[in-house]
Amino acid sequence: MPPAGRSGGQSPPARGDGAGARERWNRRYAERGVLPFASAPAPWLVENRGLLSSVRGRRALDVGCGDGRNAVYLARRGFTVDALDISDVAIDALAAAATERQLPVRALRLNLETDPLPDGTYDVIVQLNYVQRSLFARLAAALAPGGLVLAETVTTAHVDQLGKNFDKRFLLEPGELRDAFAELDLLRYQEGVHARSGGARAIASLVARRP
Repeated sequence: MPPAGRSGGQSPPARGDGAGARERWNRRYAERGVLPFASAPAPWLVENRGLLSSVRGRRALDVGCGDGRNAVYLARRGFTVDALDISDVAIDALAAAATERQLPVRALRLNLETDPLPDGTYDVIVQLNYVQRSLFARLAAALAPGGLVLAETVTTAHVDQLGKNFDKRFLLEPGELRDAFAELDLLRYQEGVHARSGGARAIASLVARRP
């Protein structure tokens, strides 16, 4: 499940097969350590906190959760969160921290290229700093009526406009994120250069609702 980044804000190497990706991310987290819930939540999530308050249910999904910064933000806003990542090291650390802090976060190791999403529907789904095109339709289908998806990731302008070094396979084309969730009601959408992860990033950001 190739990423455009991770919840911690870094730009990691591209992933290949699921087993290899799992090993690489386990090694990466083991080498640098995991500080669960330590980072600030993604700015796009915080910017849309008012919309988060508008949903009726309180079940949330954090895709590619990394250190759990977005999962804990949702948990502290009253959501029960399923936090998904491919790394055993990251998931084990998050599960232990959630238990210790009595947070409603269920950390699950999944390879999203091959494994199904957890059963049931979600009132909020976040896919931030991560791209897997085959997942877009599955996320839309997993939304409960009135549920929100919040997505943000890097676009081709990150290379073409800003001259950054990034694997273009994991960059979204102009309008691609909006088109991926065309069946939903679009609430907010933007494409451009914004401050992210301590620097400038060309990104596409979306909030959409299932009718």
